[in-house]
Amino acid sequence: GIGGPGLRTAAMKGDATAAYEIGLRFAEGKGVATNYDEAAKWYDRAAQAGVIPATFRLGTLYEKGLGVKKDADIARRYYTQAAERGNAKAMHNLAVLDADGGGRGANYKSAAQWFRKAADRGVADSQFNLGILYARGIGVEQNLAESYKWFSLAAAQGDADASGKRDDVAKRLDPQSLAAAKLAIQTFSAEPQPDDAVNVPAPNGGWDSAPQANAKPAPKAVATKRSASAAH
Repeated sequence: GIGGPGLRTAAMKGDATAAYEIGLRFAEGKGVATNYDEAAKWYDRAAQAGVIPATFRLGTLYEKGLGVKKDADIARRYYTQAAERGNAKAMHNLAVLDADGGGRGANYKSAAQWFRKAADRGVADSQFNLGILYARGIGVEQNLAESYKWFSLAAAQGDADASGKRDDVAKRLDPQSLAAAKLAIQTFSAEPQPDDAVNVPAPNGGWDSAPQANAKPAPKAVATKRSASAAH
């Protein structure tokens, strides 16, 4: 009884984008009671068909143990698949797992590399974390100019903690290094993510409208939470 007949029919026919939409509705309680067991099943169908946002979201369920048994290794596998296809949130979450260790010991070098990839694509939390790593020389060589740059970029996206840390680092930089860092910030441009890494097509008018003949699918934005979650 989820969604309209168009959505249900498409899902029963094996449409992977419909499977993703059903997984999304069960995960977020959209028009149906929240059910992570069902969300995991439908995300899995979509992920097996190559829907990248489904792979990312399946990773979040395994990381948190929602509807499936909590398993950091399986989460890491799904995040890696999505990250390698260009999903920046997956890159960020992969870095979080590496930094956390997940029972296998922290790998800050790998975490720094994935935080950098996500930061380059504009993920504010990754920019903040990268600022921390450069300030302390964890997983990377200490570089206060780089730290200032990443804290500044995170602050520009509204991260209040980053603003304070940016100002602290600025006090430790000589004028020349500070000027160079500010120039790097001005010339920074976030790398775009591939459309299929973040968007899942839906029919014109959405899944709940009456089906239209020869309707072309329109991209649908996938909203994800800031940090290690896809709940919102």
